[in-house]
Amino acid sequence: DDARRVALRAGTILEAGPHPEADSLIICKLDCGDVNEAGEPEEPRTVVAGLAGKIPFDELVNRKVVCITNLKPARMRGIESTAMLLAASDGQEGDDEVVQLLDVPDSVPNGELLSFENMEPCEPDAMLKSKGALKVWDRVKAKLRVNDEGEATYQNDGTVRKIMTSAGPVMVTSLKDCII
Repeated sequence: DDARRVALRAGTILEAGPHPEADSLIICKLDCGDVNEAGEPEEPRTVVAGLAGKIPFDELVNRKVVCITNLKPARMRGIESTAMLLAASDGQEGDDEVVQLLDVPDSVPNGELLSFENMEPCEPDAMLKSKGALKVWDRVKAKLRVNDEGEATYQNDGTVRKIMTSAGPVMVTSLKDCII
């Protein structure tokens, strides 16, 4: 299943601020639990996200979130983004849109590979970089939704599977029955 190829991991936003070149973008530093071959912590990842004006910076810092860590890095207005944050949206356009990050329980360690309920453990590709591999993420993304309990889910072939951590399901603050 495509979903098992995407590296959904727990991470903590360490800092967040405006992008110097783009009003709609923010830059975050993210601890995704990365370690080098010697087991030592790596530098935090840089994430460029289109969340400016959607979530206040002070609500981002120290937040435990879901990040995708195996997408090909992308340059956004001159700054390389090496992970992606997952957020739910009520689907409104422009300034009316309500966006909420997917929340992970605080007890979950950074870097934990998240799973899908009643599914084999994920075995993510090292990097989704070819055109075919990037289509994997596009197909998975189209099947992610928040259910009417505020839980993040993957809906495929009529089966709804919660996105799970070692401490329970991934949730959003208040949005229900909407897109991720």
